[in-house]
Amino acid sequence: MRLGHPRKDRFKLGAIPFSTGRAGNLATALSGLFFRLRKGILRGIRMPYLSRVCLRQDASVSALAPLLLGQAHNESKTRHPAHHLIWSLFADHADRSRDFLWREMRTGVFLVLSDRHPVDRHGLFDIDKPKLFNPNLESGDRLKFSLRANPVVRRRHEKRRRSTKHDVVMDALRSLPASKRPLRRLEVMRSAGIEWLVQMGNKAGFNLSESDVWVDGYTQHSVARKGTAPTMKYSTLDFEGTLTVQEPPVLVSRIAQGFGSAKAYGCGLLLIRRSAR
Repeated sequence: MRLGHPRKDRFKLGAIPFSTGRAGNLATALSGLFFRLRKGILRGIRMPYLSRVCLRQDASVSALAPLLLGQAHNESKTRHPAHHLIWSLFADHADRSRDFLWREMRTGVFLVLSDRHPVDRHGLFDIDKPKLFNPNLESGDRLKFSLRANPVVRRRHEKRRRSTKHDVVMDALRSLPASKRPLRRLEVMRSAGIEWLVQMGNKAGFNLSESDVWVDGYTQHSVARKGTAPTMKYSTLDFEGTLTVQEPPVLVSRIAQGFGSAKAYGCGLLLIRRSAR
């Protein structure tokens, strides 16, 4: 199920200039280090890398592209081949846990934010030289952003000990009479999505106003799992707009962690670029 059409990508690799030696960088770095220690997520001094990864266009790979990307026989509705393709770039051993985020910008073109350089062991990709993701941000900076996310809210149930995740759009629609849901779906999609993103921003060092955010592309996905495991279901929303940086080290750290759920399936990577003044 899909509502609306996401806008064409305008976020290019390295859109935020990387520089060193600017006054205040030491204080910013120390502040960021403190935040990571306080949150218990310090993984080392090294910053992540941003890479553009493209499925090769030569004849041998192009012929396989529909199968590799799940476009043959409508496989994309039940499988997630792109998920396996991107994982192959970081699967140096069987026990490796995910340490990257990714986003499919258009068919066969991906942006990847990772702790390690991607390695193409099967000769399927053209990979641009990874760039260190270390944006030089200051409080008050205005940035254009793009985000594809799986926005969820946790709800507790009387018969369950633990809370469970719920799609924010469907959760909001359930509060309406069934007869009004079809007519108000677009309105609810926008309001529930923006409310979720504002809450994310409050924890991630940025803020935004409702008028500066575009929300569209609500899509529900189903991914088959191995064996008898139940099918995984999740939804995505596309966000674009302008945000204002409040705490630069907090924002950079949160970008590396990702936003929302279903990060293994191409969700959660916040792309940023300078806003024209």
